[in-house]
Amino acid sequence: MKDRFAIKLTGREEPVFAGAGDSILDACIAAGVPMPYNCRSGECAECRARLLGGTVEESPGADPAVFTDADRDQGRILTCLCSPTSDVELDILLRDGTAAPRIERVDAVVDRVESVSGSVIQVTLATGRPLSFRAGQYFEWGLPGIVPNRSFSAANRPGSDRIEFDIRHYPGGKVSDYVRATLRAGDKVELIGPYGHFGFTGNEHRPAICVAGGTGLAPIKAMVEDAAAAKSERTISLFYGARTQDDLYDVDRLDRWAAELPGFTYHLALSDEPEKSGWNGARGLVSDLVTDTLYDGFGAEAYLCGPPPMIDAVIPLLEDLGIEPRDIYADRFSPAKG
Repeated sequence: MKDRFAIKLTGREEPVFAGAGDSILDACIAAGVPMPYNCRSGECAECRARLLGGTVEESPGADPAVFTDADRDQGRILTCLCSPTSDVELDILLRDGTAAPRIERVDAVVDRVESVSGSVIQVTLATGRPLSFRAGQYFEWGLPGIVPNRSFSAANRPGSDRIEFDIRHYPGGKVSDYVRATLRAGDKVELIGPYGHFGFTGNEHRPAICVAGGTGLAPIKAMVEDAAAAKSERTISLFYGARTQDDLYDVDRLDRWAAELPGFTYHLALSDEPEKSGWNGARGLVSDLVTDTLYDGFGAEAYLCGPPPMIDAVIPLLEDLGIEPRDIYADRFSPAKG
């Protein structure tokens, strides 16, 4: 029995090779192929492909909300959950013509751990040298005694030997409890990555509508910071939702960008703020804020990051505003499994 199989992708001359048991997606990522994907665990379905030839074995884990038996009946697979059992040929639309940043394993050192809101802990890791990644991508964290690894988006732009991460504290969560109670400056964290293809396209002339919930703000911050450093003239409108004022963080950074970047504006909404708190901003879901603020989305691109229910609520609203489905990019922050 073969222990190595060729993966042929339409539009790409050179095949990729995967070992028996390796997911097709991970094999392609390791080869630098710009695959469409974000979660790598069957929850976003962005790595969906059509199987043109060969056979695969599917691992359980596909979210039935985004990938169904109807997809399977039409010959589609999720490359993140499928391993080849023969040479295979796939039809999949690659992201762009450039190679993805190389996946690395780096022993990073904790530089800073700070609670920046009632529910968010900010951690800065020193990597010893600037790592190659794109604003919007994420890294896996390897922590002692905790499996599986957890994924967190970089919250600052590439180019520094320090990477900032925003971690929401879930009481009882293995990683967030560890970060809050145990992680200290000088500790080591294994970083693996970068992963994902969330991030601004090169369409500088098109307005960007960004919608973030909770720590979904993290990759958006990296993207805006990167655009500012590149002196981008892109118009960026950010809609940011949290539960209460106590959950808001980095608003001072948003204020600074609004003052310094001609094309940047932001809007806040709080879903569970007490009625008599003195909050003068919008109340309700961030999806309501989008509906109440936007009247026309023609020509825009949208970037959504945060809990899946938020993303699922916002997508049809944006489509109703005239944004094409192909111009809506989403990074779903799903709770860790185990």
